[in-house]
Amino acid sequence: MDLCKLRMYLTDIFLPNRCPGCGKLLTWDKLMCGSCRKKLVSLDVCPICGKRPCADHSALKFDRAVCLYEYSGKCREAIYALKYSGGINFAIYCGKELGKNLEEQGISRDADAVCCVPMSRKKRRRRGYNHAQLIARCVAKELDKPFYNDLLVHSDNLTEHHRLNAAKRLENAEKSFAPGNKQRDISGRTIILCDDIYTTGATLNACAACLKQMGAQRVYAVSIASTVQDKDN
Repeated sequence: MDLCKLRMYLTDIFLPNRCPGCGKLLTWDKLMCGSCRKKLVSLDVCPICGKRPCADHSALKFDRAVCLYEYSGKCREAIYALKYSGGINFAIYCGKELGKNLEEQGISRDADAVCCVPMSRKKRRRRGYNHAQLIARCVAKELDKPFYNDLLVHSDNLTEHHRLNAAKRLENAEKSFAPGNKQRDISGRTIILCDDIYTTGATLNACAACLKQMGAQRVYAVSIASTVQDKDN
C-alpha cells in the first residue's frame, strides 16, 4: 500500500469517506460514487478557448484551455463541496482525470511545471486550504512534474471575485495577481496553470499574463469545469 492510500485508509477510520457529489458513504479507497461520476457532463467546447460559444481568442493570455466538465448539475455540487465542505476527494479525482487528459493530448510532454491560481491569505484561513492548489498538486503528481506554489501571489485587499459582474471581474483580476518568487526562473518554460472553474476567464488570463511577464513561453489553463451557454442561445 503506497503512502497516499495508507493516509486515506487511516483518515477513513476517524472521518468516514463520503462522495463529494451526494455525500454517500464510500469505502476508504474510493473518491466518488459511480452514480455521481455518470452525472458529470463532458464538455463540447472550442479546444483553444474552452468555451461554447467561442471566446475572443485575441484576448487570451494563455495558449490553450483544458477543462473536464460543464459547470452544472453534479459537477457544480461537487465543486461546492470542495470549496466549502472539505470535499477534497473531487480535487483528487479530477486531478487524476486532468492528468490523463493532458497526456492524451500530448500537452504533458511539453510541460515543465505546474502551478495554481493563488488564494488570498484571508480566504485561505477561512477555508483551511486552497482548492486550486489541491488540484494542481494532483495534476503534478499524475504527470510527474514539479509543482511550484510560489510563482504567483494574491492581494488580500480586493473584492471577492464571485461578487462581481464580468466587466468588474476583469478589472479586479488585473489587480489581484502578481509574480511571486522572482528567483524562480521559468524563462522559455511551459507552465500548466490550475484552477477549479473557468467562467469569464479573467482570473486565468490575469495569472497567465503574470507568468508570461516572468518569461514563460506557453501557459495552459487547466480547470475542472467551464461554464458554457446552450447551443441554441
